[in-house]
Amino acid sequence: MIPLLVAAPLLFAFMLSVLPALGMEKHSKYLFLIGAISSWTFAPFILSGLPYAEIVGGWERPAGIEIAIDSYNLPFLVGELILFTIVAFYIYSGYYPKKIENKVYVLLLLLHAGLLGAFISRDIFNFYVYMEIASVSSFALVAISKEKGARRAAFKYALFSLLASYIFILAIGIIYLKTGYLNLVLIKERFTFSEEINVALGLAFISLLLKSGIFPLHFWLPDAHSKADAPVSALLSGLVVKMPAYGMILLILTFPLDTFMQDVLFITAFATMFFGIILALLQKNSERLLAYHTVSQMGYVLLGIAMLNPLAAAYYAMAHSLFKGGLFLSVGTIAEHYNTRDLEKLSYRDSRFLMVSVILLSLAIGGISPFIGAFGKIMLLEGLKDIQRYLFYGGTIGTLASFIKLNYYLSKRGKRIHIPIKKEMLSLLLGLISLIFGIYLYPHLQVVKDLLNIVIALILFYGLKKAGVFRLHLPSVSPFDTSEFGKEINAYMMIFGVVLLFLLFNLL
Repeated sequence: MIPLLVAAPLLFAFMLSVLPALGMEKHSKYLFLIGAISSWTFAPFILSGLPYAEIVGGWERPAGIEIAIDSYNLPFLVGELILFTIVAFYIYSGYYPKKIENKVYVLLLLLHAGLLGAFISRDIFNFYVYMEIASVSSFALVAISKEKGARRAAFKYALFSLLASYIFILAIGIIYLKTGYLNLVLIKERFTFSEEINVALGLAFISLLLKSGIFPLHFWLPDAHSKADAPVSALLSGLVVKMPAYGMILLILTFPLDTFMQDVLFITAFATMFFGIILALLQKNSERLLAYHTVSQMGYVLLGIAMLNPLAAAYYAMAHSLFKGGLFLSVGTIAEHYNTRDLEKLSYRDSRFLMVSVILLSLAIGGISPFIGAFGKIMLLEGLKDIQRYLFYGGTIGTLASFIKLNYYLSKRGKRIHIPIKKEMLSLLLGLISLIFGIYLYPHLQVVKDLLNIVIALILFYGLKKAGVFRLHLPSVSPFDTSEFGKEINAYMMIFGVVLLFLLFNLL
């Protein structure tokens, strides 16, 4: 039954791809919507028997492809199904021009299938294949955006994602050579430590960190996420960067993690949190502010992985899927109807549902109870002590200050615009789901701590505003200067090379 989760959207993607040849493109939107929600049909049967695993085609484990649903990937699947379904309804019927509508629907269903396939994998090569299906679809979806510089952003995204893929497949080859298996259960049962395996793990982690947009390998993410259309940005930030994170969870569940690697991941997690927050606070572009918060929030997911707490990482990843997907939809909707992404020119004053949505989702990402973000942060806090806890609280306050800034600008009076009620309600729905899930998973209020965090964040925001920090102009590379673009790529490649060599030399 589990393979049908993936097979259904793949089937509808194929059907959509042949509609133009049959002259039936007018039915595209209906097939797309059915394909988007088709996986829900099988979910109740699968969830009733958890944990559940099977070998596709009834083969024996050494020869077949194993897939499973358990407590570690269930949060990823729930986040994927909810966010993709809401985005599908958002896009359905008229978001994209008729001439490209069919192609976009095919790409979205391939992305849907790739995400689901990666999240249920227990075979490392099968995980890689589905991750690539989703990644290639993502490049194309970024490139179709009307935003200036979108194709450049898509090219940079594709270039570094493919680089990470080549390194990851090399790591898979080494693991297969040393263990004789691709099935992670069999690898774990027959695992014996060797220097080659240690190097393979280093290569696998560095490639997945690059695909996740983790600092200092984040360089492709802000452009890709901020240049894409609002619903695509919601999927990229909410779901696509979670695939490599899930890959890291599979690795720590299978292999004992080297102490040096664990320390590197731990330091990188905190560095990523604060780097993303600082850059987000300096942004004047609404989408780039959210994009840098994707970098920051992936630091929290990585923290759970570094602490060898895959459940905390998984539930925080689900939380981020919901509140960040909702923020990109809400703020992106406002920006598209104002026809600008300049934060100082946007307002939600005349869109009450979007205003409520942004406020709810801002509280969720700030970890305020009883939203789902609070539950995710409580799980992460359990493994921290002393200075680590204070750093964690500092990240929470910085995140809140950044979203106080977002709401401060959006609350100003702007020109009157009309936003379709469907878009407003779908964005609001994600805010309400973030609240409902939070109450269900962690029905506790932390009033004193939450109020203290908000007050400190307000003081920080107004202090930065008074100091003129928000008026600073960040240096940027022109998206139309190809020679500078080449230098930019070379610089990023050098950074990646230095990080890779540092890791390998310390693992050998």
